[in-house]
Amino acid sequence: MIDSIVFYPLDSMSLEPGLNVIACELPSVLYKFVQGLRGEDDDVVLVECDKEVLAAKKVLFVGDCAGVLDYDALFQKAAVKKLNDGFNPEELSRLLLLQTEIKSIIQEEIWRENLPLSILDEADIKSMIAMAKPRVDISSLGSLYDKIQLVVDTAGALAEGRMLVMLHITQYCDNGQLLYLHRELLRHHMQLLDLECCDKKVLLTEGRSRYIDGDYVQFS
Repeated sequence: MIDSIVFYPLDSMSLEPGLNVIACELPSVLYKFVQGLRGEDDDVVLVECDKEVLAAKKVLFVGDCAGVLDYDALFQKAAVKKLNDGFNPEELSRLLLLQTEIKSIIQEEIWRENLPLSILDEADIKSMIAMAKPRVDISSLGSLYDKIQLVVDTAGALAEGRMLVMLHITQYCDNGQLLYLHRELLRHHMQLLDLECCDKKVLLTEGRSRYIDGDYVQFS
């Protein structure tokens, strides 16, 4: 879990499990954070256990839920891994038999058409799962809060270890909803960093909130 974030020339800001909010008065500062957390700016540094870590490996950048979210792009890789790790020996054996049968049918077609093709013999359960195209169930979505909650719930169910990064969620949620999200994040041992552009500090009942004004003064 990320312990702190540094955006030069600002001081290091500690991050905690659950909900963390960094509000910036200047849009340029917010943009700088966004670029860094997307792995596109080296001036933003993440620290975990006293070591610098790469945003590309430690951050799941979700963005603004007011836009279009591709939940499958966010979570399909983790979903395939979760399913792959969850099969018991009997289920794995059944999948391998099915994979062998599928390859046999394809191989027969290759021979029949006299094609210069070959098929790998090695077992690959992940490809079998991917073939089924597991998708995030979005049937219950309605409000922007529903979209935010779905991200948190899905990440929690898949045991996502990266820090979630979202934009403007305090503008889409009331205090009770923010409190619920914070406690759900803690329950799943997760971390969410929300970035805001506003002219004052965001007040939270629980969680950590920081504010950076137009003179780069930090308030916690």
